[in-house]
Amino acid sequence: MADPAPFTVIIPAHNEEAVIGRCLTTILSNAREGFEFQIIVAANGCSDRTVEIARATAPQALVLDLPEGSKTRAMNAAHRKALHYPLIFLDADIQCDFISLAAVAQALREPGVLVAAPALKMDLSRSNSLVKSYYRVWLSQPYATDAIVGSGCFGLSEAAYRRIGDFPDIIGDDIWVHSQFERAERRSVCQDLAGRPVKFVVSPPRRVVDQIRVETRRRRGNEQLRSAFPGLNYAGSNRPGDLRDALKAGATLADIAIYLAVKAAAGVRASLADLSGKTIVWERDTRARET
Repeated sequence: MADPAPFTVIIPAHNEEAVIGRCLTTILSNAREGFEFQIIVAANGCSDRTVEIARATAPQALVLDLPEGSKTRAMNAAHRKALHYPLIFLDADIQCDFISLAAVAQALREPGVLVAAPALKMDLSRSNSLVKSYYRVWLSQPYATDAIVGSGCFGLSEAAYRRIGDFPDIIGDDIWVHSQFERAERRSVCQDLAGRPVKFVVSPPRRVVDQIRVETRRRRGNEQLRSAFPGLNYAGSNRPGDLRDALKAGATLADIAIYLAVKAAAGVRASLADLSGKTIVWERDTRARET
């Protein structure tokens, strides 16, 4: 089998000392010896040991210590240091190994494929029953099933980056990328050329209150996106019939009720924040980052 194409992995990281070592170790665990690929850790506004741990875990990586805490600006700064296309952007709390990253890079060299990601795997082992109910529905919805290219991991070909340019100053970078490309231009990669599974692992919140916080940030980010880019092919809303698909996929009516309750609570929380004039901030679940 031919060697995989070179690629660059960009990991934006803001105060991620709890998970950056795990992220880098997972990438390097089955990396092909002698294969040239680039890792850039775009540490931004960190006041913890993120930079120190990244440099110790992956001495071969380029670790940027950027003073400003901005994810998208850090991604843009890392892009300017990139040596290879495709570019694969990976959140620091995500687990994705070299085999999966290389398979995505290979897919992005196919004609017509502009953006791609590994298959999504949710590790719900530490989440409570309410969060599990929420994700039984969420994982059946179109955003998660129709060639997902977000939720913490996506790759862009050189042609894709030429089309969209630098990331704007928004918090919903993944939904922005997802909405820039038609279905035929996106690829969800489930296995590599050797038949090995290709995936990235997300650890969602443990408690439903933290899921509401995350959903609030997601909702406000989507609203920001719609306001800033009204002509975008927005891909974040549910369509009529989507919840029926959840039932067909095995979710129960109770699961749907919990899903809708989380959405409603996040909507109220987002509306109150808008009325109070609070700026959009990155709300994270620190418990899900405990390793």
